Amino acid sequence: MSQYASDQATAELVFPKDPKSPEVIPEEGIEQAIELMRSGRLYRYNFNGEFNSPAEKEALANEPACQVALLEDEFSSLVGHDYAVAVNSCGSAIFLALKAAGIGHGDQVFTNAFTFTAVPSSIVHAGATPVYVECTDQYVIDVDDLQRQIAANPKAKCFVLSHMRGHIADMERIQQVCEEAGVYLIEDCAHALGCTWKKSDDEQDLQVGHFGNIACFSSQSYKMLNSGEGGMITTNDDRVATYCVLAAGSYEYLYRKHLACPKDEAIFDELKPIVPNFSLRMSNLSAAVIRPQLKTLPARIDQYNKRYDQLKKILNKCEHIFVPEYLDRASRVGDSIQFNLVGLSADQVDQFLAEVKRRGVGLQIFGRQDNSRYYKNWKFSFDAEPSLKQTDDIISLACDLRISLTFDESDIQLLGVIVTSVIDEIVAV
Repeated sequence: MSQYASDQATAELVFPKDPKSPEVIPEEGIEQAIELMRSGRLYRYNFNGEFNSPAEKEALANEPACQVALLEDEFSSLVGHDYAVAVNSCGSAIFLALKAAGIGHGDQVFTNAFTFTAVPSSIVHAGATPVYVECTDQYVIDVDDLQRQIAANPKAKCFVLSHMRGHIADMERIQQVCEEAGVYLIEDCAHALGCTWKKSDDEQDLQVGHFGNIACFSSQSYKMLNSGEGGMITTNDDRVATYCVLAAGSYEYLYRKHLACPKDEAIFDELKPIVPNFSLRMSNLSAAVIRPQLKTLPARIDQYNKRYDQLKKILNKCEHIFVPEYLDRASRVGDSIQFNLVGLSADQVDQFLAEVKRRGVGLQIFGRQDNSRYYKNWKFSFDAEPSLKQTDDIISLACDLRISLTFDESDIQLLGVIVTSVIDEIVAV
């Protein structure tokens, strides 16, 4: 029995908080959003002036309708990239990244077998076909299988690497494999804002997103930034940044209203006639609620990790739960926890899911027919279902549990008690 099960009956313990409760918007963001709505200037380019000099930037810094331009500037500084382009979702960011990389109809693109449906959907949106790569029991890409897939699919020259749920693979090895094979690397950092990798020749941790040519981030409500929907593209490549500014929805000379974009107008003049306008811009309203959240990111990361460590310690006491460790040089943000069920029959797993749901715990298993993170449910992305036994075996018993900052220490304790006691009760029968 779990040491956390007390003498009192646990069968009627119910988690009292909404497991899907998103993080709240800071008051500064709420006030800025209200001011914008009163002005009606929700369109990102709906302000007078251009960012052609430091003086002009300073003059426009307090202009309410400059929210997206200011967010791009602040976000690029936060993650350490030269350029940032704000769009309406991370799926749109991945789509534009693929188009900027030259991906088109008939191309193949490597990606994780374990990720969210938005990733293969973005590949299909770009006209390409996903080639899926197995995951390991640490929920990261299997680099050995990546090498096998590269050898088996020599025409595929792009890899969308998804840092699924913030689990970070061996980034230096992946970077080396891609460089040697001539594979263009795009990092899906939807779950990875604040996650780092310590390079072997450097003492400092590096924000993930710097190992590929382009990084894509999310501000969907269950990510580290909450604007309901939203995404960011970051890069150090002048031509990629120019392409993304234009493709996201800048036309004529509106690119001059961007801060974190290339200043070489010759590149814009060259690409403008040949880059489609996909109209995927972020609105000022989204940017207004995101910007104050950037300031609180370090403190929130620390709070998430404390809650994660507390819950992990409880779950690890249960012999039927396996919580994998991070890779040695990786760090992640504990806004969710993943673990595998061990030694339970299929019927017992079903009982477990039904009982924790009854007790108010918002837990899901990835490898299920009703889960959008299960590759077999992405029939739009293949003609013949791929054989991914390793991934199947892992995610068929992989549980996902969100950790919210609305949960205090007693809530985390209760979550752990409910999960472990339910397992104890099921296996004891």
